[in-house]
Amino acid sequence: MFEPVKNQRISDEILHQIRDAVMSGKFQVGDRLPNERALAEQFAASRTSVREALRGLEQAGVIYIKKGVNGGVFVADPDHRLVSRPFQTLLQLRKVTMDNIVEARLIFEPEAARLAAQRAEPEDLEEMRQVIEKMSGAVESGEPPSSFDLKFHKLIARAARNPILEMLSESMLEVASQVITDLHPSIDVLKHVVDRHREVFEAVQKRDGELAFSVMSNHIIDVRNRLAKRSKQSPVKNRRAKKLE
Repeated sequence: MFEPVKNQRISDEILHQIRDAVMSGKFQVGDRLPNERALAEQFAASRTSVREALRGLEQAGVIYIKKGVNGGVFVADPDHRLVSRPFQTLLQLRKVTMDNIVEARLIFEPEAARLAAQRAEPEDLEEMRQVIEKMSGAVESGEPPSSFDLKFHKLIARAARNPILEMLSESMLEVASQVITDLHPSIDVLKHVVDRHREVFEAVQKRDGELAFSVMSNHIIDVRNRLAKRSKQSPVKNRRAKKLE
């Protein structure tokens, strides 16, 4: 299955061979790889080199290592966090602004809402409804509602049934959620967010893709402008969707 390695950086060569085997489809998501000893024999390498390669693959999200009786090395399911980490690093280095995030969200999220109106399953709609009610309850009781806000937008992206759009949207949402939380939005802003979520949900439920697109666009712009008042930034005009009254 694997070939003995001759590279001076043996662990790198092992990493590349295993990664290529996963990418080529020789191993599927959830498949168990040979154990450390078996891999060392196949690669004609030390177990230390194999262990180092597996650690690198785990950090890259290609595999995960499970401990215990039924443990082992398994092929991981692709995770949007692998995409969001560079975004979060840029944010921490202050290379990403609120307007950068708004512009990116306006590219992905309104279209996700439009597709969700076409493709959402009954289970998706019920989960959206429950998350909106949970967020509303959290706002009324003074509890942090950010997790429900993030969850609603992720549900919209998932309901679009496009894995690329879902991964990109979720990655951007992780960053956006952090920025919004750091600005400490007021109760009025949070209540407005709940109302807009309901409008997006109703448009998706009605299978009205154009309305879902418009409401989501206005929601993103409106939240940005409301938060801008706290940071004294200039308001943004929505050129992609007509303002809904």
